[in-house]
Amino acid sequence: MKQCSVCIIGEDVPQSLLDSLYQNKEYVREIFTTTPVKNATALSIPSANLADQYNQMIDKASSDYVLFLSPHNQLEEETLEEFAQIAQEYPDADIIYPNEILKIGVEEEAKNYSDWYQKELFLLPSLAIEDYLPQWGVLIKKESVQKLGGFEPQYNEHSWYAFIYKNLPNLRLKLSDLSFVEYFVHQSFIDTSYRSLLVREIVSIYPLQKIFTSLNWEKEAIALATANTLIGDRLAAYYDYFNAAKYYRNALLAFHNQESLKKLLEAYYQMGLFEEMENLLQTQEPLQDIYEQYSDKIQKTRDLIQEMEKAVQEGKAAQLLLASEDIAQFYQGAPLYNILGVIYHIKKDLQTAYKFFYKAVTMNPLDNDIIHNLVNTAKELHKEEEVIGLITRLTKEV
Repeated sequence: MKQCSVCIIGEDVPQSLLDSLYQNKEYVREIFTTTPVKNATALSIPSANLADQYNQMIDKASSDYVLFLSPHNQLEEETLEEFAQIAQEYPDADIIYPNEILKIGVEEEAKNYSDWYQKELFLLPSLAIEDYLPQWGVLIKKESVQKLGGFEPQYNEHSWYAFIYKNLPNLRLKLSDLSFVEYFVHQSFIDTSYRSLLVREIVSIYPLQKIFTSLNWEKEAIALATANTLIGDRLAAYYDYFNAAKYYRNALLAFHNQESLKKLLEAYYQMGLFEEMENLLQTQEPLQDIYEQYSDKIQKTRDLIQEMEKAVQEGKAAQLLLASEDIAQFYQGAPLYNILGVIYHIKKDLQTAYKFFYKAVTMNPLDNDIIHNLVNTAKELHKEEEVIGLITRLTKEV
């Protein structure tokens, strides 16, 4: 790599980032931005979808390598030189990535990544590739992106990781181990449904035996139950209890076991499907201690939700809000987020109400009352397309 095309995606590009690029101009052929910046070419990209922005910048780049940056990045003085050296030493590397220094307020944390060069398929079992590779400050071959079809708009903000994960057999990933790129972390709402969709697509693309290589597939029933439970766990971590429940049910069908049963019950619990929990407890004939534990839990939570709904109807929303942190220590399921959304809607704080309804639907995209609340609030905020996208991602068969 003699020079790269630098693509900065986002608003409010700091002068310090631009200065670091200008100081290393021997490695920079051109700078593209999505917002007007002095001494850079601002591209007019009508779409706010991150995949579309990636693709259009790749198309415009005249260098063989493209460096994607966020305005929240800061490069160290020798980063581009180190990238160039790695590109020269490993010409087959499609993606060259740095370590990160995460800046959170006044605190900072170094994040050292593993080198996945020629071990790319070891990333498959993670089901959470975003934990193992950075998204920004990463150098990628233009040809590799174009050859593999580019970034998929259906994944929007998660399209970078979708591109890598779905193409792992065809990519070479190389760590620039001496490089550290600073990233200033800004707290923002993360739509985990993109991550959930990617996991479900991954386990449909690759055979389970290829993903979970450490399982004993000679004992197929137990291996299938374990694999499906692990998939359910990852989806549950993304608050997608609807799809997590499917995999827990698959686990139980493959090999009946208490662990998968408990996790299926917990998924129903977070969704607020208390009747389904009771039916499951009656039909599965679990051990008596499990039955007693969940029967009591169901009744207490039902009572809590009914009391909260009654308090809202009686105009006691303010008192409920004050007690919400204590309530959340006991229960954080979809019905709670729905009630919090109702409270904030009453307060005319539509943005906060929308976030709570959105979280509730992420957890349970089947509840008509919750969907109704989200749709109505979305109409007021002109965010109908976002809601359609959310429900489509959660209910899509892959």
